[in-house]
Amino acid sequence: MRSLVAVGLALVPLAAVLSTAFAGWMRRRAVGQQIRELGPSTHRGKAGTPTAGGVVIVVLWLAAVVGLTPIAPWSRATGFVVAAVLLFAAIGLLDDAISLRRRRSTGLGGWGKIGLSLVGVASLCAAFPDLVTAPQRIPFSETLLQVPPAGAFVLAGFVFLAATNSVNLTDGLDGLAGGVVALILVGMLLVTPDRATAIVAIPLIATLGGFLWTNSHPAGLFLGDVGSFALGGALAALAVRNGTIFLLPLLAGIPVMEAGSVILQIASLRLGGCRLFKMAPLHHHFERLDDPPPHRLPSPDWPETKVTAAFCLAQAVFIGIAWLAAR
Repeated sequence: MRSLVAVGLALVPLAAVLSTAFAGWMRRRAVGQQIRELGPSTHRGKAGTPTAGGVVIVVLWLAAVVGLTPIAPWSRATGFVVAAVLLFAAIGLLDDAISLRRRRSTGLGGWGKIGLSLVGVASLCAAFPDLVTAPQRIPFSETLLQVPPAGAFVLAGFVFLAATNSVNLTDGLDGLAGGVVALILVGMLLVTPDRATAIVAIPLIATLGGFLWTNSHPAGLFLGDVGSFALGGALAALAVRNGTIFLLPLLAGIPVMEAGSVILQIASLRLGGCRLFKMAPLHHHFERLDDPPPHRLPSPDWPETKVTAAFCLAQAVFIGIAWLAAR
């Protein structure tokens, strides 16, 4: 464990330096993020900010996990998480590449992402059937639920789709997704404090800590879909492998709320013809916006930094609840 902590401490400054260097390299080539026209007008000044910073996170984390092999021999459990991260990072990278090439805020369409994600999940189920069918813990009890193989594959598919898209939706404010995912990983270590989890979680937490040096407000580098999809893939893979799928909604409380706000907003618009939130995902509802549209729920007008801090604090509370549920 000391070696893992030492590697983590070394990764923080290394990730900060490499993220800054990557941002500078992207900026010199005038490669930057396109901002949605439908998004907050206050974010339009972020147009052109270097993106795809998740490449740095994935490469550095993978190098650390491989480098730890002499003290932490490679296992199928580690291979499962690595394969999931690389598969979903590739989907996100393709989306970022299309977006940058076409100079628009969206790359792959929604169905394109879902289709590729399902192909990735099917590949993982075929390669690691023993890990996908692991017994799942029921929150607030000592019960282990053994899901039949067919049901386990469907459940895994749902978890991967939900986790990757939820983290992607959370990635809307400077430092928000990186900070929230780092906290979720800490929660996973508290709930499942074994060496197999620590080998992949500690280097990823440390890498995210260094990345936040560049990604915190005002962000000099965005995660991009390559980062958000890779991080979502890591969370889903750890939950499936550790048997904590049913704990994941508590562990990842903020991403769940972000995704839920989008679903509720769409339902409210289609069924009632009005907005429930000022803007979805949820973090925009709390954010200070110029000339917000009419909406039903009251909302504060917080600066971006306060929204990020409040959401990270709320995520820490969710982790405490998940820890109690696992006890």
